[in-house]
Amino acid sequence: MAAKAYVVKGDTVMIRRGKERGKRGTVKAVQIEAGTATVEGANVVKRHTKQQASRSSNMGGASQTGGIIEKEAPLPLSVLQYVCEKCKAPSRLRRGRSTDGAVHRICARCGEPARESAKGA
Repeated sequence: MAAKAYVVKGDTVMIRRGKERGKRGTVKAVQIEAGTATVEGANVVKRHTKQQASRSSNMGGASQTGGIIEKEAPLPLSVLQYVCEKCKAPSRLRRGRSTDGAVHRICARCGEPARESAKGA
């Protein structure tokens, strides 16, 4: 069973260690099972790909161009720190219940509720 992710898609995060230390970016995707997340503009890697011929050349299929493709590689969740939208500072997230019983993510620094994911954090 995978641990619950404390960052969700769309959160602004800061990278705490590694070659990208100190950079901030928006979370593009979270892979809970793998314990990783993809951050926009961070951990960019280059992949060298061969040109792919179309599957059926007589059907007019498009071919994939080759070359060097740059894409963001996933980062471990332990490397990421949530950045509060209100106080603009890296902070931890706490869980709190509202009067209707729903659980919300709350900035531990300023007490402002964090944005919830579409499915619910």
